[in-house]
Amino acid sequence: MPIPLVTERLELRAPTLADAEPLAAVLSDAQAMRHIGAGEIWDRERIRELQGRKIEHLADKGYSLYTVLRRFDGAVLGDCGLWTWADTGEPEIGWRFAPAHWGQGYASEAARAVFAHGRDEIGLRHLICMAYDENVASWRIAERLGFALDRREERYGRLARRYLWTATGS
Repeated sequence: MPIPLVTERLELRAPTLADAEPLAAVLSDAQAMRHIGAGEIWDRERIRELQGRKIEHLADKGYSLYTVLRRFDGAVLGDCGLWTWADTGEPEIGWRFAPAHWGQGYASEAARAVFAHGRDEIGLRHLICMAYDENVASWRIAERLGFALDRREERYGRLARRYLWTATGS
């Protein structure tokens, strides 16, 4: 499944600088960002810088956080993909969607496609997924993908779950 990744309802494509503006619906929304990092909302400049880093990451690693579009109207819903976890250098799967798109199965659908892409196309044999304890929807997605709880750890003063997936025989 090469990029773009296409599912029943979604297209996940390579990030572009032009995605910065539509992704502000996620990254500058306090409700969405409470589940990401320190919980800070991001300004437009920081979002543009992130898009540049995503493009570089794709060129360097062969994977990135992809822009998620709804197929029937092309609306940008958020991003989902693979990233290098800064603390350990491990590949991490993650997703961020605007609250208006929560509860509709988009994150699960996108995460399934990214997981399959990482495993089958890129050949990753080990992935992590981080989710705060209170972000039940995200850690349930990780569990449905086959990730197992590895440990709980404090991040930014909150308890987070570190999930791990390792290919059989690895």
